[in-house]
Amino acid sequence: MINLFRNRLDRMLTKKSVIIVAVVIVPIMIGVAIYFSGQTLSKDTVAVVHDDAKDIPSDPRINIVQLDEKPPLSSFVLGHYNFLVEKKGENYKVFTLKTESDKKSIEQLFNKGHLPKSYRGEDQIRAERGIGTNILGFITMLILIQGVALTTLYPEDRLLKTFSRILTSPVGVGKYLFVQSIFTFLCLYIPSYLAIVITSLVSGVDIGYSFGMLAVLLGILTILATGFSIFMASLMERNISLVTSGVSIVTCVLAGCFVSFTSKNAVLNTICAILPQKAFMTLIHGVEIGKSMLDFKGQLSYMFVWTIIFWIIGGFVTKSRVKKGIY
Repeated sequence: MINLFRNRLDRMLTKKSVIIVAVVIVPIMIGVAIYFSGQTLSKDTVAVVHDDAKDIPSDPRINIVQLDEKPPLSSFVLGHYNFLVEKKGENYKVFTLKTESDKKSIEQLFNKGHLPKSYRGEDQIRAERGIGTNILGFITMLILIQGVALTTLYPEDRLLKTFSRILTSPVGVGKYLFVQSIFTFLCLYIPSYLAIVITSLVSGVDIGYSFGMLAVLLGILTILATGFSIFMASLMERNISLVTSGVSIVTCVLAGCFVSFTSKNAVLNTICAILPQKAFMTLIHGVEIGKSMLDFKGQLSYMFVWTIIFWIIGGFVTKSRVKKGIY
């Protein structure tokens, strides 16, 4: 098993693109996320196409910008504006890429002169989540995507028929996947942890956790990502990184890794609650606001179960294909 691990390391060192992404690109993205998370959060910006400033209401929870013409859609996608308000007859109509509830709140401001007391802008929502939760939420997506990239030697062995030759040695499928998991975990965990710590020390940004607690939380996330990478690499033969990236992004959005996500659709809310990232977000937010990790035994157990399921399915699929002579 030690020789197999050394083989992983020696071969990975020849893959410059993977090394550059793992050691350079991902840490840079983590550093950027930490830096901007430490900056002052801006309020929602409302673009108003109106020629009479006297008729425009105001509220300290939002920024209102008066424009002479309608801004392009790209300005909303890029976040320059959150809402567009235009007068249609006697009433104001609102366009936004945010939720229907947010849209109705802004319509109420312009049509009735005041925002609902319950209205919370993006700055308030992100501030309540905490810097640490925002940082680790973004890093969750990076870790899930990068995990499969660092498991690339596994599908490569199958493609080159090296995998079948390895299995003729005392190393079976279980030991092979175990070594690959250890290798993936270490290559994910070490650069990511160092990137967070170094960026925090250099920039002076408070990441919301002690370095010791960060080590534990990042370890939990990396274990989950390792199981996910083994699962995806075992299940798929081609376009593994592409599919994994899509799955990771969509599930992280639904789990609220970037901003809190809610829907009126009961089925969609159920799907969101099932995702292991949702349990991780609950855990890291609770820890950041001062609760003990032991208060989240349910979330920890749930993520552990998901990780075991990923490994079991990955191993079962691989062993089945080996018995069928596919590998």
